[in-house]
Amino acid sequence: MSVLVLDDSENMCRILTRLLRSFGFEDFRFAGDGQEALNHLRERSVDLAIVDWHMEPLNGIDFTRQMRSMKTSPDPYLPIILLSGFTEMERIRIARDAGVNEILTKPVSPESLYGRLTSVVRQPRPYIETEQYFGPDRRRKEAANFAGPYRRRRDKRRPTI
Repeated sequence: MSVLVLDDSENMCRILTRLLRSFGFEDFRFAGDGQEALNHLRERSVDLAIVDWHMEPLNGIDFTRQMRSMKTSPDPYLPIILLSGFTEMERIRIARDAGVNEILTKPVSPESLYGRLTSVVRQPRPYIETEQYFGPDRRRKEAANFAGPYRRRRDKRRPTI
């Protein structure tokens, strides 16, 4: 599998690369901000992206939103693991609503990274599209007997948002 590591910290890129190599990954791409990452992905696709939240000029959340919603997105279905040192519920909601597949908190441990990778690869959530959202299903549990007016559509069409 090929991995895009999107982080403006060279030290964090080294740490992630060492951990990913220990799990058997060999093909890496690196970018220091979201715009650079989008440019890389237009030239060559990857199987997975690990992105930091805080970068300039385009941060990890904005990168994720663009990957999920732009009509010219290189890959709206790209699995994205977001790195963050912040664990407040509001930040988790923001990341979830942007379309990240998983959130990984810093400091990164081998066990936590492996767990997120396993979740993305072995237990991928279906992608859904609504009027305001395209990305992995934000629900972790299936609601039984939902009777509301807007049942989520599960399909693999390109996003039209």
